[in-house]
Amino acid sequence: MTRLPIAVIGGGFSGAATALHLARLLPEGSPVTLFERTGRVGPGLAYATGSASHLLNVRAANMSVFPDDPGHFVRWLAADPGDPGDRHETEAGLFASRQLYARYLCATFDAEGAGSRRVPAEIADCRAEDGSFVLTDTTGAEHRAGAVILATGHVAPRPAADPRHVTDPWSTAWLEGLDPKKPVLIRGSALTMVDILLTLREVGFTGPVVAQSRRGRLPQAHRATTPWPLPEFSPRDRATVRGVMRRLREEIALAGRSGVDWRAVIDCIRPITADLWQGWSIDERRRFLRHARRWWDIHRHRMAPPVEAWVGDELAKGTLRVESGRLPKLIPEADGIRAGDLLCQRVVDAVGLTGMSDIRPGLVDRLLARGLARLDPLGIGLDVGGDLAVRGADGRTVPGLWALGPVVRGTFWECIAVPDIRRQAVDCAARVAAQAAS
Repeated sequence: MTRLPIAVIGGGFSGAATALHLARLLPEGSPVTLFERTGRVGPGLAYATGSASHLLNVRAANMSVFPDDPGHFVRWLAADPGDPGDRHETEAGLFASRQLYARYLCATFDAEGAGSRRVPAEIADCRAEDGSFVLTDTTGAEHRAGAVILATGHVAPRPAADPRHVTDPWSTAWLEGLDPKKPVLIRGSALTMVDILLTLREVGFTGPVVAQSRRGRLPQAHRATTPWPLPEFSPRDRATVRGVMRRLREEIALAGRSGVDWRAVIDCIRPITADLWQGWSIDERRRFLRHARRWWDIHRHRMAPPVEAWVGDELAKGTLRVESGRLPKLIPEADGIRAGDLLCQRVVDAVGLTGMSDIRPGLVDRLLARGLARLDPLGIGLDVGGDLAVRGADGRTVPGLWALGPVVRGTFWECIAVPDIRRQAVDCAARVAAQAAS
């Protein structure tokens, strides 16, 4: 590992943060190569939007890339003379636009990640060879690395047979040629639905939008809160989904009697969420996904207040309709796709976590085929240990191969937002640096 570079695959937040922390830990001159197909390190999929209306779902005060310097992003904002429309002061705190956060990540990486070599390439394959790894990009070029860190973010699903059924909402081709008189159906009503709605309005679509989900519940919004201490969970509480949820309801009721909003209770358990998830049996995790996940998602992953107001305006005008019930079967017709009684010009999937059973062919697909990785027991993401080391098809750790961020959600559950990913980035960088020095 000391003779070959450490390869970080993916230049979104997960990869950029890990490379930044590696730069702090590795001896001077230790090679790090970061592969990002766009060539732009930092924004990734989450922050690559060009829309000022797409706001962060987390307060600026909790968005520093460095956990040991929580004020880093806020200081950067104070020094940045950019468009005031990119930031919104609310009673719940300061919320910045995602495109502004992308600039912050790029600037921070340029300033502190200069020791990393950036390669504008998409890695399509990885094989182990002679104690190292050979990475092949989409042009066929090969790159050798002593260690590999998978920071690929969300893996895109396979496209549907009918292009009017959009399985990857972050692609842009489906936005072309929309008829303002025909509805767009979004399957899901959580934060991804809100982002899609914002995007539709940004590109000038003025027609009706219908969001369908099992319960028809929109995400909650942030409010000003008072900190609440971490409650104790007994071993009996921790053992089951029912026990954890019961304990949370008790604590929320206790906080309410003290005049403290429920949001403070949900926020205070963030440090132990992964422990609770990992303490459950596989059957209990399945139970959570079936019965409690949607409740958790709308309370845990919340809208910025300006976005809440905008969505409320759409509902009041009738340009957005939210429906509850089982998602109907999709039937292609000449004039669109029929979903129950609704004939729509596009159906966009925004149902959130769907697992990796039907992903678009690419690097993760090849790693699984080669036996260098396997899926976690629920098929949500790659199987890793608590140290982020990837487990191969035989269940044993693959030396020199790590993964972090959304691609390991099945192991940690809460690892899709900056506060959670940055802790993983620090841990991963420390372990890789320690192995490099051994």
